[in-house]
Amino acid sequence: MDWRPKIVDTNKPKYLALVEALENDIARGTLRHGDRLPPQREIAERLDITIATITKAIREAARRGLVTARTGSGTFVHIGEALPDAHRSTPDLSLNTVPAGPTKLFLDAALEELGSRNMSEVLCSYEPSAGFEHHRASLAKWLRKRGLSVQPSQVLLTHGGQHALAACFHALTKPGETILCEAWSYSGIRRLADLCHVRAEGVEMDLEGLVPSSLRDKLKSTKSKLVFCTAAVQNPTTATMSLSRRREIIAICKKAGALIIEDDIYGVLSGDEQPALAAIDGDQTIYISSLSKCLAPGIRLGALVAPDTLGSNIQDALMAFQWTAPSFWAEVFDYLQESGGAERCLAAHRKEATRRLELYADIVQDRPTTLLPSYHVWQRVPVPWRLDDLVSELATVGVRVSPASHFAVAEVKNSNFVRVCLGGSDDIDALRDQLSRLRAVMHGRPRLSSTII
Repeated sequence: MDWRPKIVDTNKPKYLALVEALENDIARGTLRHGDRLPPQREIAERLDITIATITKAIREAARRGLVTARTGSGTFVHIGEALPDAHRSTPDLSLNTVPAGPTKLFLDAALEELGSRNMSEVLCSYEPSAGFEHHRASLAKWLRKRGLSVQPSQVLLTHGGQHALAACFHALTKPGETILCEAWSYSGIRRLADLCHVRAEGVEMDLEGLVPSSLRDKLKSTKSKLVFCTAAVQNPTTATMSLSRRREIIAICKKAGALIIEDDIYGVLSGDEQPALAAIDGDQTIYISSLSKCLAPGIRLGALVAPDTLGSNIQDALMAFQWTAPSFWAEVFDYLQESGGAERCLAAHRKEATRRLELYADIVQDRPTTLLPSYHVWQRVPVPWRLDDLVSELATVGVRVSPASHFAVAEVKNSNFVRVCLGGSDDIDALRDQLSRLRAVMHGRPRLSSTII
């Protein structure tokens, strides 16, 4: 490559000025990940400096994670890890969680308040398996945000969304049966299907989630009576159903005699203005949500609302998996709800998620797949990269993302996507660094592995 570095600051040591020139050219896109730098002797001649200075500059550039030198091959632009900083955490872009910062003050206040109430005899005792009435009332009030108008007695408390899903699988499926879900689906579904010895089969997706014609065909061919889906900011694709799509999916399932399990875990955070599927037809839909994606992941409190005919069976399954309701977290949430802290936590997360999506668009220079507040995006793998090659190359520069194959329930024609998560750290500068590395690799050139012969 004919790289001609331009030294800007002549007052600095020459080797540092050269490293800054390298950094500037990478930032401008003049140099891209995978580019081979000219031989050190050639650079030295162009700049009229010694080989020793060039060697020192290359060593410093490698220390900063800008280049890598391969014996016999040369020096390559390689946006990798600099020397570790003990005070900085590296965000894991494969982990779909929410940052702690936006809600820390409110959660600290809630925990301090509960500690002053001397409630150990209540919080550390058995709670009815479905939850105390006032805790169920708090969640019923919260669910109004999703268009659900339910009585406290209809709300079952769960230890998070996975607990609710496990109870539904246990109560509603038999070994050998088939459940339908999105072609790319939350990985917990496959784990539960394996545990319950049922078969999960994927339904074709588009930008609005389940494709009606594919769902209709799958229901007919499999005779399945259970459909799992997410209507708002689906994980991993961020697909969100329009109101007409939601009504069409419900109508298709009703005609086929199939129940819907709606995972609405992202509905509240996203501010989705359309009603949940369960708000449109509560007799056809089992509704599941939790607080892990809108308040904090460690708050193991979820809500399950089922048709009256199924409530007792599902409640029995909930009790079998967990003898008592999550009284501690229910009391924390009840305080947050009454004090207004829950609303402030939600507003803070929506603002932060929106900020991070804007940061993503600015650095990666690609429009996020959702306009709704979200801490994850679905990124298409650019040509000429292959999915596995991109994920492997990102790993070499310290960036972890989740390939589409991690979520594939069925073979999908175009699976060249990765899920990129933005909520794994409160350190926004560290996130900016990770996204810069992501962009550098994606806009760079794939290189052949040295192991190929």
